[in-house]
Amino acid sequence: MKAQVVGLQETLRDLNKLDKELSKEIRKDIRKVVQPLADAITASVPAQAPLSGMAHSGRTGWSNRKKVAVKLDTRRPRRHVDRPGRSTINVVRVTTKDAPTAITDMAGKAGGGQSRAPQSRRRPNFSRALTARLGPPSRFMWRTAENEIEEIQKDMMPIIRRVEQIMNRDLKNTYRSG
Repeated sequence: MKAQVVGLQETLRDLNKLDKELSKEIRKDIRKVVQPLADAITASVPAQAPLSGMAHSGRTGWSNRKKVAVKLDTRRPRRHVDRPGRSTINVVRVTTKDAPTAITDMAGKAGGGQSRAPQSRRRPNFSRALTARLGPPSRFMWRTAENEIEEIQKDMMPIIRRVEQIMNRDLKNTYRSG
């Protein structure tokens, strides 16, 4: 499920040109609304490694986990805008920056239920073991987001209306003085 507000990205970009301090305040308000989702996702990730092979300190080791981050992006898309489905760009992103959480979250989503190793060397399938312990993919990100998205949409509406009012007031003043 995706919350969609048409023109918010462009409006935030125009607001930044109009009043930088107000734009910073609006962005801070948006982050404040979305941060509880990031915190809930971070809390849903287990403290201990879900599988014994993940308990190491390498790049994909469980000790290398980081908090989930909230990012705002109002840049224009650089490529493939003319392709269908490519004109929509996320304004608010909730992302994980670490490999162990991303791997554990989505392992098994693309299939791969069978090991290609010879029968004598087969080990239990990684994604099946994760599914047995943590449930089906997405195990943290989307599962938590689906539970929180309606509340976030409700909390975002006053901010979006405020931005609309500010920009409409500016447009009204621009056309009156012009």
